[in-house]
Amino acid sequence: MPIDPIADQNCVRRFLLDEADDARVATVRLTQALGAMLDHQAMPTPVFSLCGELAAAACLLADMLKFKGEMIIQLKGDGPVSLLVADCNSEGQVRATAQWSTLDDSLSFQDLVGAGYLAVTADPEHGERYQGIVPLDGSSLADCLNHYFASSEQLDTRIYLAADTQQAGGLLLQRLPRETHSNRQEDTWDTLHILADTVGSDELKTLAGPPLAYRLFHGQTIRRLDPWPVQFGCSCSRDRSARALRSLGKSDVESLFASQSTVTVDCHFCGQVYQYDQADIEWLLSDQPPGPDTLQ
Repeated sequence: MPIDPIADQNCVRRFLLDEADDARVATVRLTQALGAMLDHQAMPTPVFSLCGELAAAACLLADMLKFKGEMIIQLKGDGPVSLLVADCNSEGQVRATAQWSTLDDSLSFQDLVGAGYLAVTADPEHGERYQGIVPLDGSSLADCLNHYFASSEQLDTRIYLAADTQQAGGLLLQRLPRETHSNRQEDTWDTLHILADTVGSDELKTLAGPPLAYRLFHGQTIRRLDPWPVQFGCSCSRDRSARALRSLGKSDVESLFASQSTVTVDCHFCGQVYQYDQADIEWLLSDQPPGPDTLQ
């Protein structure tokens, strides 16, 4: 089957390696989806790149979900970039945003985010959330995620990420859990790990799907699975923004409307603005919540 580089954009591709039956390989590349998600947020270049990497990671992890729901990755630090959030749901809708102050484009990852934590949350529509939290130990976002896998998931996992203002890409190599691994499987895993470590930032950003898998693992028999398309999508709504106002408490909501005739709530992910006026106060402060969903 011929390789179509266009078809491997804005999707996650998974691969089976016949000689490594205990390994999972997945790639992602975001182009149009990245622009639709971030262009309107007017981010400095380093923040845009970090958001792109986080979105690529969210897509790779969401593709592993075995339930209807979403994967949320959140980074909080005390550096100029104080917050990064990306989530991708089981429908392939991805979004990301950030909070930042004045910064220098030449700052390293550690200088940008400072000290803080990384949280990875699997949030099913039905059932309990699972969340793992690790400190921001590492020289890159990928390092922090690899630390999360090592300490929280206890799975042999390596993730590789790269992004600029035009495209973002990622590679996931994961060893499937088994009670024991044969010597052959151990040797094969070590080889795959070494090969994956050779991937460069430009390859992650410009290659996707079969071209990247074949470049890295050409000594393996590679079988391609169907692509999983991803696109920018935001789950904000008037009900969710109302919940954000309700969370302030009755006295604070009343104070807001006492000082101004209308109150607006902006969605940082998509830029949608929700406006509430004096006629909405009773609804906002009613005993019945505006809807069953929660604001992320």
